[in-house]
Amino acid sequence: MNDRAFLCAVLLATAAMPQAAFAQDARESASDDILSGEIIVTARKREERAIDVPASINVFSGDTLAAAGVISLVDLQFQTPGLKIAQGGGGTRVSLRGVGTNISSGSPSVAVHVDGIYVPRPRFALAEMFDIGRVEVLKGPEGTLYGRNATGGAINIVTEGPGPELAADGYVGYGSRDLLTAQAGVSVPFDDRGGIRISAAYANDDGYTKNLNASGGEVDDRNYRAIRVKGDYDLSETLSASFTVQYVDDEGTVSFGNSNNPGSPVYASFPPEQRESVRRINVDTPPASDQEGLLLSGTLSLDLGGVTLKSLTGYIDYKTTARVDVDGSGGFIAYSDTDSRSKFFSQEFQLSGGSADSISWTAGLYYSKERNSGSAVETDADYPDPTPFVYTDQTQLFKSRSAAIFGEATIALGTRSSVLVGARYTEEKQTGESVFAVPLFLPEPISTSSSVKDDAFTPKIVFEHRPYDGGKIYASVTRGFKSGGASLSTSANTYKPEKIWAYEIGTKNRIAGGAAEISFAGFYYDYTDLQLRTVLFTDTGIISRITNAAKAEIYGAELSAAVHPVEGVTFDFNGAWIESELKNFISPVTLTQLTGLPMPLTPKWSFTAGAQYSTPVGSAGKLTARGEVSYQSSVIFPQFTDLARERQGGYTLLNANLRYDLPGENIYIALIGRNLANKHYLTQRFFFAGFADTEFYGTPRTIEARVGFKF
Repeated sequence: MNDRAFLCAVLLATAAMPQAAFAQDARESASDDILSGEIIVTARKREERAIDVPASINVFSGDTLAAAGVISLVDLQFQTPGLKIAQGGGGTRVSLRGVGTNISSGSPSVAVHVDGIYVPRPRFALAEMFDIGRVEVLKGPEGTLYGRNATGGAINIVTEGPGPELAADGYVGYGSRDLLTAQAGVSVPFDDRGGIRISAAYANDDGYTKNLNASGGEVDDRNYRAIRVKGDYDLSETLSASFTVQYVDDEGTVSFGNSNNPGSPVYASFPPEQRESVRRINVDTPPASDQEGLLLSGTLSLDLGGVTLKSLTGYIDYKTTARVDVDGSGGFIAYSDTDSRSKFFSQEFQLSGGSADSISWTAGLYYSKERNSGSAVETDADYPDPTPFVYTDQTQLFKSRSAAIFGEATIALGTRSSVLVGARYTEEKQTGESVFAVPLFLPEPISTSSSVKDDAFTPKIVFEHRPYDGGKIYASVTRGFKSGGASLSTSANTYKPEKIWAYEIGTKNRIAGGAAEISFAGFYYDYTDLQLRTVLFTDTGIISRITNAAKAEIYGAELSAAVHPVEGVTFDFNGAWIESELKNFISPVTLTQLTGLPMPLTPKWSFTAGAQYSTPVGSAGKLTARGEVSYQSSVIFPQFTDLARERQGGYTLLNANLRYDLPGENIYIALIGRNLANKHYLTQRFFFAGFADTEFYGTPRTIEARVGFKF
């Protein structure tokens, strides 16, 4: 489907609806969501208020995210202290409280779920978000209910579901760099037993990096199309069903607009220079990218009388292709073509029951498998001869299987205290095979293979006490686990699982008659066998090795507060202080002593502070204004090749939005500004002495005007 046709489909998604039948959307308005403790979440796989979860959690409603102009989880890091997301060249690395990964082919350390389904390739979920019900960021290892690859925590994306009445909402926007956006959703009830919601999204712009080369091309541009169908229905008094079908096609090149720092001479530093400025580059091979994904999920819930049996089935088919310039020069020397495809299936059964005043419990079985294949071909030329030839050609295939049994029970200790005990046992197997060829230099391709099996027992215990209505204190001990794996190139390199013991104490309070919320958490992580990749460029090629660092120590504190002092006024603050340190680790490739370094992508200080004012404008509607300031102190990027260069200093971002709701609040006009000071900041940097100093920069100032509706 071409762009124009898809955009028309989005805009017309609601036009055919009988206008008289539109009902008021039941979702909360953006101005009511700042005090988020009352938002219902499912972080512990059961419905409860966010303020009742005995763990550190940030939760954002879809309306709050839309009003702030948050289009992806990459933007969400500036609303969530402790969360850091690095993008570069199509790769995405997520770190939460210092727990992340620098292994591009490995498993993530922060588990991402969409409508309860685990997403093994986070880039699929970290792209644009649309028609969102809420996003939950649960911090700390989640080794019991979430299991694999949740050593850092979990990000739950819950999409908007159908409502009980006929309703529609959406917007059209225009902004910087010819940005054109559109989203629309329609909820259609079948009867009082369920309904369906259809939503779609479109975004396109000219990109925030200009290619000065005659080859042209849009760089760092958005080109996104998606559609989702979500439904639920009560098949009987005891049996209900729900499903999600989502298709995404993203041909944007955001985070591909890299260039070499001209202050660092590299092997390909031939005229013309590759960079005039960070926003004006000279790339002979313009970047190209295409991500296409299909997500299917289905849930069946059966009430057995005091006990509920639930089945969750998921399937994801996700494929990517990309072409990037890799020579660091304004002339043709080399480019790389990559493609990958992941097919993932998961099945989970949950059994839950009990009551809050005695014992409530959840038990379950989990199974998943993934087939992930890919190839990478580098095409070179002998400068100044432009004749291309294949320099390297590699294909890889990885397969994984995971099976687990888990359980969790909350035991009431009187009317104000309880203790939660839980555990999970996981078994995993991963196999891999690779064929690596250098046609001009190696007479035969090099084939390698590997097989890795792991198992883990991950317990959890949480004590909580409610000293007064609206107040809670808690203490927890949790074990996290991420399976080992293999890196395959010219040889097989296997590495062990990484594990973490996490200790946390915290308090959550709703005070002043519900007009204020304040939460505090302190934590300490004992992190062992963490998996780290180090790289060295040599005259004969790249030496890359993944090993298990001996240990790391992470500790810190977080503070969240929101206050509603008078009608229409809200102040909110989220901040984190994190100390982290690698221990007893020397890079096996560079032989560099890395002991004492902070963990990658872990700012010592980060915070977001906001103020919001909402007021009626006589009988002419309502005006809402919000401003935010976000700060992150310096971080190192996760390559460990040049520690002096691969870092980003501290920086501050300013965001603001203004919204006017017409009388009846069915139509609104909004103006959204992000990075208003136009701060240049790195999202990723790779430095290899003499070979490359590649820098990737974040999105500059963006202004967008929207006209939206909600009926």
